[in-house]
Amino acid sequence: MAVETYRKVDHTGLKTGQAATILLLVLAFVLDSTVLVAFVALAQLLGALDAPFAPYRLLYQRVVKPSGLVQPHVINDHPEPHRFAMLVGALFNGAATVALLTGAPVVGWVLVGIVVALANLNFWINFCVGCWVYYQLNRLGIPGFAQSPVTNKS
Repeated sequence: MAVETYRKVDHTGLKTGQAATILLLVLAFVLDSTVLVAFVALAQLLGALDAPFAPYRLLYQRVVKPSGLVQPHVINDHPEPHRFAMLVGALFNGAATVALLTGAPVVGWVLVGIVVALANLNFWINFCVGCWVYYQLNRLGIPGFAQSPVTNKS
């Protein structure tokens, strides 16, 4: 039986991205701002791609973490399910942007609402629906979903 190796994932950094997503998308709705929805989609896409210049990563590393208001919460985990969740959020927000730009505001704001709801679920209850889907796809043996659930995150 192969020994699985985990990497370290700072869950406070993930929470920062979730909080930013929630705040920016609620603000986008209040201001009726397609630009903010598009920005969140791009931020999530760059996070999913693990880009060193991803906006949420920079926000956490250069503002939130140095402020001392929160402490890092680094645990053994797989980053891939979290990146998959960000990718799904990026796709939903990208589709919302297209819907808002093409005169389908109800569809656009419903997609945004789904992302806000799922980000809140993850932020407040620590249940990542995107991660859960990733692990289900792994369980089904779908190629590209190589990581299985972590049994001990300490």
